[in-house]
Amino acid sequence: MDSKTRGNSSPRDLPDANGAVESAYRYIRAAIVSGDLRSGETLQEAKLAERIGVSRTPVREALSRLGNEGLVVLERYRRGQVASFSMSDVAEVFRLRAKLEGHGARRAALRITAAQIAHLEAVEAEMELVFADLGWHKHLARFDDLNNEFHATIARAADSPRLEKILASSLELPASIFNHYSEPVEERTKRTHRQHNEIIAALKTRNPDWAEAAMSGHLFSILNDPKPDPES
Repeated sequence: MDSKTRGNSSPRDLPDANGAVESAYRYIRAAIVSGDLRSGETLQEAKLAERIGVSRTPVREALSRLGNEGLVVLERYRRGQVASFSMSDVAEVFRLRAKLEGHGARRAALRITAAQIAHLEAVEAEMELVFADLGWHKHLARFDDLNNEFHATIARAADSPRLEKILASSLELPASIFNHYSEPVEERTKRTHRQHNEIIAALKTRNPDWAEAAMSGHLFSILNDPKPDPES
């Protein structure tokens, strides 16, 4: 195929190809985060392609992208497997998030708009209503969606595209990582609500030191009372 032929065909094909990769990526990522695809589970390209309604090539590219995010482990011959998280892995993720999101909250305290603060308050209010009405175990997916939006809003308010991009891949993690903790889920969730409200208060007063400390403390507290790794 000469350069002229390639030039004529690629503009038509590229949008569809990109859309298929994005669809495959979002589907597989959501299934991992929700627990539909469990840690250690083998990811068969043909079965995933049939389930999603795309060819195997976009699935392969989506798995490669998820491999870069640490949610998928790519083995020989590009076979994929859902990543397993040890206690050490979980601790490292949240320590890094505490540092990065603490920095983001500091920046956001001086840049956040009234509309963004109102949005944070609305998200947190909905989180509390969902928890009060249904309890943690019956609304885990919705709670996680709202929690991710809370943190993503602050990252956007920090007005640092590079920071926002780095954080985007770490906000959603498999629900199974919380199996590492012996602390009752209800206690951890209620503490999350209190800490979210403190973060909002710090942002409303435009106090960068308080905002940074509140956000860092919130994420460090998730490491409270972890179970030891079975192999340790």
